[in-house]
Amino acid sequence: MRTYEVLLLLVLAASALSDGESLLRSCKIKDIECLSKSTEQFLEKTCRGIPETDIKAIDPLVIPNLDQALSEDGAILLHFKNLNITGLKNQKISDFQMDKATKSVILKLNVDLNIVADLTIEETKTSKYFNGVYTAKSTTLATANYNYDLKTNENGVRHFEVLPETITCKLIGKPEIAFSDDLIQELRKGGNVNEWQQKFENKQAELDEKTICKIVEKAYVTVVHNIRAAAKMLPAEDFFQDI
Repeated sequence: MRTYEVLLLLVLAASALSDGESLLRSCKIKDIECLSKSTEQFLEKTCRGIPETDIKAIDPLVIPNLDQALSEDGAILLHFKNLNITGLKNQKISDFQMDKATKSVILKLNVDLNIVADLTIEETKTSKYFNGVYTAKSTTLATANYNYDLKTNENGVRHFEVLPETITCKLIGKPEIAFSDDLIQELRKGGNVNEWQQKFENKQAELDEKTICKIVEKAYVTVVHNIRAAAKMLPAEDFFQDI
């Protein structure tokens, strides 16, 4: 990256801060208290997005569409549109592990999420569609695993390069899930509700987690994207004192 481009990014980042405070606190790798405060600071400063630096808004986070097979045989498909997710700005670090030898990171984040989406349920065998609104409240633990590299630019400044991530999720406690009245009425009139109940009778908790976690994993692609964007912009020492 050329000198003027680096300076431009730094100026844009600075202009995005209303009180002059930096995006991050520089911490020691094993100082979880400092890392937690740094995360809170970063989320507070970036949750609405900083387009000039490729940091995207995460609260609310909008996912245009997402499809989920409710059953392994594909008999019932969930088609979500206009997914609106709130709560990501308040996520907390549960665990952080960084191995400098293997250049790997495990980042675990707790978050209370509210999800609202337009939902179409497709019964593939009969080609029937049922439309309404899906809402969910859930506490989740999201885990991002990724490797990194350290690059030194032409000005002698070191930056992290965040490599492709793997994201997993699990629910903490029982989620609150609801369907709009119009969707429930459509299902009662035209859906094979009794057949569905028999098929999924003992799998409700598993299906709820599978559905919510697919949404969460998609959302965390943007969360990690923002870490990657900040790493491109800020010196490595702005993240860690002992890197």
